[in-house]
Amino acid sequence: MTAPAERRLSRRDFVGTAGSCLAHLSLMSSAASPFVRGAWAGVATGAAPAGSVVAEEPWGRLERIAEGVWAMVSTPLTGDRTTLCNGGLVAGRNGVLMVEAFASDAGAKWMASQAVALTGRAPTHVLLTHYHSDHSGGVRGAIDGGGAKLRLTDATRALVTERNAGAPADLLRDAELVNAGATTSLDLGGRTVTLRPLDGHTPSDVAVRVEEASVVFCGDLVWNGMFPNYVDAVPSRLTSSVKALRDLRGATYVPGHGSVATPAGLDRYLALLESVEAAARRAVERGITAEAAGAEYRIPGPLGEWVLFNPRYFERAIGAWLKELAAPR
Repeated sequence: MTAPAERRLSRRDFVGTAGSCLAHLSLMSSAASPFVRGAWAGVATGAAPAGSVVAEEPWGRLERIAEGVWAMVSTPLTGDRTTLCNGGLVAGRNGVLMVEAFASDAGAKWMASQAVALTGRAPTHVLLTHYHSDHSGGVRGAIDGGGAKLRLTDATRALVTERNAGAPADLLRDAELVNAGATTSLDLGGRTVTLRPLDGHTPSDVAVRVEEASVVFCGDLVWNGMFPNYVDAVPSRLTSSVKALRDLRGATYVPGHGSVATPAGLDRYLALLESVEAAARRAVERGITAEAAGAEYRIPGPLGEWVLFNPRYFERAIGAWLKELAAPR
């Protein structure tokens, strides 16, 4: 449930570990109460849409957050995980970028159909922010028959191929690679989109800034109102990348999961990441395990409410820090 920050929920159902954001959210959805599902949809937490809602389905809502820019805010705890992650659409005179391929072909096709309804054309580009299957599972639905060009980093392509069952090898082979070593721009016609390579949530993350609108699509480098999954994280790199996103001075941040965030929301998320680091460093000083430190950890009260489903995710986050702190330098 959504609860004050000091409260933690324990459920016997959550004893395993999740291998990706998809598994993480699937587990959460399976045990979430109706109240939690309502909270995720923005009812109980007061997370009202950031802009006008132009389309709504059981799995999420599409919000117009700037001229020619729409954010897909998935609400998977309602029980429908067609899209599962957040993403969006960015339109210019000559092209339409779809950020993420979402969790399923059906979800990606739905987003592509929304592009047609809103802009008069199908997506011309589809960008994956990272490899996790809730962001890449719908690649074939996004690309097949529409003529869109898939864009991702070489590392993301390798990880999708290696770790995601049923990855579309033909589409991945023909993808256009994003330079992982430098910021690049994509001209959609009267609208510039900047692709910023980062890392920390995974070995290869990409953020998207819509320059004229001051909107940043963060991928899973940012989670808003829900404690993040550290399954692939290098925590210091994650914090560094989130600070880099904050330095972009966006007016609106679209997280990988949760409601659209303001700069103040991003600052709250950074404070959360820093509190996890502090807890890990205290664990090192005391010589206690990640399990023990995770059991003790409480989100600082001033950071407000976060959706928490299993206290073992605290253990995972602190464990990622302990692993990094113990690594040879």
